[in-house]
Amino acid sequence: MQKKKLHIKRNFAVYFLSLLSFYGHRIHAQTTSITLPQANIQGQTDYNIAVSAGSYSSVITLLPSFSVKSTAATFTSTTSGSFPSSVVHMKLSSIGSLILLGLGTNNEVALSTGGGLLYAAVASVASGAIAANARIATASQTWTAGVFTNVVSFYTQGVLAGSISPASYTLSITIPGFISPPASIGTTNIAVNDLSFYRSANGISASQIIPVSSTVSYIPSIRTSNAQFNFSTSSPYNSLPVSPVSTVSASLSGVATATAANLSTTDQALTSATGIPVPTNNNSSITHTYTIGSALLKSNFIQAGTYSVPLTYTWNKSSSATYPTTPVQAQASGTLNVVVSALGEIIANQQSVNLPFTTTSNYVNGVSTNMPAHLKLSNTTPYNLYVRATSSSFTSGVNSIPLSVLRIGPMAGQTGVNTVTLSTTAQQLILNADPIIDRTIDMQYSIPASQTSNLFGKPAGTYSANIIYSFVAP
Repeated sequence: MQKKKLHIKRNFAVYFLSLLSFYGHRIHAQTTSITLPQANIQGQTDYNIAVSAGSYSSVITLLPSFSVKSTAATFTSTTSGSFPSSVVHMKLSSIGSLILLGLGTNNEVALSTGGGLLYAAVASVASGAIAANARIATASQTWTAGVFTNVVSFYTQGVLAGSISPASYTLSITIPGFISPPASIGTTNIAVNDLSFYRSANGISASQIIPVSSTVSYIPSIRTSNAQFNFSTSSPYNSLPVSPVSTVSASLSGVATATAANLSTTDQALTSATGIPVPTNNNSSITHTYTIGSALLKSNFIQAGTYSVPLTYTWNKSSSATYPTTPVQAQASGTLNVVVSALGEIIANQQSVNLPFTTTSNYVNGVSTNMPAHLKLSNTTPYNLYVRATSSSFTSGVNSIPLSVLRIGPMAGQTGVNTVTLSTTAQQLILNADPIIDRTIDMQYSIPASQTSNLFGKPAGTYSANIIYSFVAP
C-alpha cells in the first residue's frame, strides 16, 4: 500500500510541473499579422487565411473541448477607429495529426469576448501544433486604412483537458490604404444639339459617373493637357475657333465638400481640404459635372464641330487620413468633348408687312416700310441668306402686280445685307457670314418711285405674296 501511495504522488508531481511549464510560457507575447487584400475589400468577398493557433499539450487521455475568444469586443487602431471582433471567424483545421476539416463537429466561431466552442473531441487528442482558418467577412463593413489589433485566446475546457501554448496572442489585421478608380475614365460628351442651350440661363452640362473604391479619405482633382480645345469638323468654316479650356467648369454632384473649378492645365481640386470620406462599404460612384454657361457657349462654341481635350483625373489621400503616413494617390485619364451640331434657324418676328398706297404722294415718291429686328438668325456654320417669293406676282383675287416692284434690303445703319429685287428665284441678301446665335437684322421693304407705274390702273385692294427666307438657295 505504501508503494501505491508513493506512485500516485509522483503522477501529480509530474502534472504540477507540467502546469508550471505552461503558465511560465504565457508571459511570452506573440503576434499574428494578417493583411486584408484590396481585392476582397473592393469586391466585398470573404478572405480566408491559415493561422497558427499554438500548440496543444495533452496531459492524459481525456476528451477535451477547444474554444476561442477575444479579449475585446472590437479590433482597434491608434489612428483610425475600430471594427467588431465578430467579423473575424475562426475554425480549427488540425490538432497535431488529427485533421478536422470536413468534420461536422468542427464549428466556425465568430470572435467574441464570451467565447465559442470550436471542437468537442469524440476521442482522445494527442499533443501537437494547432492550425486554424481565419475568415474575415468583408460584406456590409466599411474598412478604414490602419493596423487593428485584438488579443485572441485559443483554450481548452474540461477536467485535465490539457493546455494550449501560448494561451493568448495579439491578432493584428492591416487594412491597406488605397484609392482605386477605373484605369480609364473614357469620354464625356457635352452635346450641343439644340439652339436652346445657347439661350438657357444655365447653359449646358454633361456628367460622368466615376466609381471609386477607397479606404482613405481623398481629394479629387482634374487637369487638362492643353490650354485650348483641339478642334475638328467636317462642316464648312471660315476660321478655326480658339476655345480656352477655362470656359468649362467642373464640379462634383452630391458631395458636401465639393467646390467648382474652371478647367486648367494645373490640377484643380474639386473639394475642400476635408476631401471625401471613406464611402460606405468602401465603394462609391462620384458624379463629375461639366458646365458651360450660355454666354461662354455663344462666344466660344458656335462653330459646328468637335472640341476635344484630354483630361487627367487625380485622387490624393487627404491630410486628415493619418494612415498610412506615406502618400496615397491614384490617376486615370479621360477625354472631354464639346460636340456642336450643325444647327440653323430663321425667325421672322413680324409675319405681315404693309406698303400702303393711299395718297398721290405715295405714287409719286414710292413707299417704304422699316421693320426693326425683323429677322433673327442663328447658324452654327458660315451661312448665306436668301429671299424669294412663292408665287409669280402679288395678287388680289384675279388681279396682280409684278413681284419686281418690291425691293428688300437693310434699314439705314444695318450692315452686311444686300438690297435685292423680289423674284421667285432666290436672291442673296447675306454672303458667307460667320456662325452666329440670335443675330437680329433690321429690314426695309420698299416700292420705289420707278416702279409705281406698275400699280397704275389696278383695282383697289390688298395685293399679297408669300416671301420665304432661307439659308440655302432652293
